[in-house]
Amino acid sequence: MRAKSACRVSVQLGGLLAGVIVSVSCIAGCAGSTRGGAFEFIGTPFAAGSGSSVSGPATTGRTGGAVSGGVRADVDPCQEPQPRKYVRISMRNLSSDYIHYFLILVAYVRSDTYPEGAVCPSDINLYRQFGYTEVRAGQSRAYGNYCIRGPALVYFHRGGQFRGAGAQGLGSAIAPAQGRNATYDSFFGPAGQLVPVPNWIIFHNPGQGDGARLKVSVSAPEPCNESAAGNAFADPPCAQDAFYYVDEFDSRVGSRMLGSGSYVRTPDEIQDTGCTCGLGTDRPFQELAPSTTTAASAECNEFLRGGRIDYVFVRDDTEPPFPQLVWRVTDAGGARAHDFDPRARVP
Repeated sequence: MRAKSACRVSVQLGGLLAGVIVSVSCIAGCAGSTRGGAFEFIGTPFAAGSGSSVSGPATTGRTGGAVSGGVRADVDPCQEPQPRKYVRISMRNLSSDYIHYFLILVAYVRSDTYPEGAVCPSDINLYRQFGYTEVRAGQSRAYGNYCIRGPALVYFHRGGQFRGAGAQGLGSAIAPAQGRNATYDSFFGPAGQLVPVPNWIIFHNPGQGDGARLKVSVSAPEPCNESAAGNAFADPPCAQDAFYYVDEFDSRVGSRMLGSGSYVRTPDEIQDTGCTCGLGTDRPFQELAPSTTTAASAECNEFLRGGRIDYVFVRDDTEPPFPQLVWRVTDAGGARAHDFDPRARVP
């Protein structure tokens, strides 16, 4: 795998508006966070891990940000109309390999703990019916390198299983493209799947089930235990496993160009995570924008209520690398906030 700039990061995270206290000393190229996070990242200071820092050229399709202006205010989710309680997601594969991906959605319940939580308390059943698991106040749930503390809801797509149960075909996997014709995910298909809107979208292999034998990076063994000694040896969040190129037997497919480890991709090889937006090594996810954000005012790693996200997996093992999972984001009115990274040449 490619070498990356090594950073030592110390992070203390509270609620969504509690803020982040960060001290960073970087060997090269590290940027600080701009917004507080609700994930608790354990294992700092992190050891340098594999992966690469992908910032891309000026024409990556990453529009928005501070320079775009616009009003960015929060609205109580209980006051949002029903269509804005969802985001529509599609996924397709343009690579010649199977894709085995690990998708985790985290939605925080609006509360004193999470004053920016996306979930109205009366909508908890809406999330549970979709497949989110509730983490009640005072409880916590570990997923690989991350600890999610309640009140929250977590959706782990198909439990990370490559194939569905019985004859249902693929689970958290997408078959290879047919030439230049992409293959769509059976769940997040061409029309897109309506998903109760999360605060965070993260591609991360927690090392459970089918993911255990694929996992390459080292996660914190006890992410909900801040004093656990083994957490200090975890790889950085931006170098954690996100998705893999595999064959029909879910065996990893290597690359002759970038070495045997290039079958695994990390958040810093995904377009518009915090890792590629210059938001620091502690933000390996995409996040919900404040309620009144428009396509013109969306920041690099943000998606919007009532809008749509189209994800496309590609495979182009070149140096320097560019994001191998790209996205296009539109708002509720169809205005485009982010377009596919042009280097992916999505048709």
